[in-house]
Amino acid sequence: MMRVRTVSVQMVREVQGVVAALKAGGDSELAQQLHRASRSVALNVAEGLAFPRGARQANHLRMALGSAQEAAVCVELAVATGVVGEEDVAVAADRVDHVSRMLFKLIRA
Repeated sequence: MMRVRTVSVQMVREVQGVVAALKAGGDSELAQQLHRASRSVALNVAEGLAFPRGARQANHLRMALGSAQEAAVCVELAVATGVVGEEDVAVAADRVDHVSRMLFKLIRA
């Protein structure tokens, strides 16, 4: 379970390049949304893991999953709006997807 915490922090690092590109491309609103969503993932994971398995932990992990999905859409929008290229977001997009899959499995366990 602690691995998801580590990977979620790595995800925050990975998306910072996309955040910077969005700011440089003039889309500071989407940059801020991606920034907040990615940090929310890591913070909710950390908070959820502070509780024993059960409803409270699952609730925080579900919030983290929702924020991960939000971050994924932000990355997709960065490409769709032409601010960044797909190759520029590939690593960040993969990391967001990885965290989402890890959270989904934890919630279902």
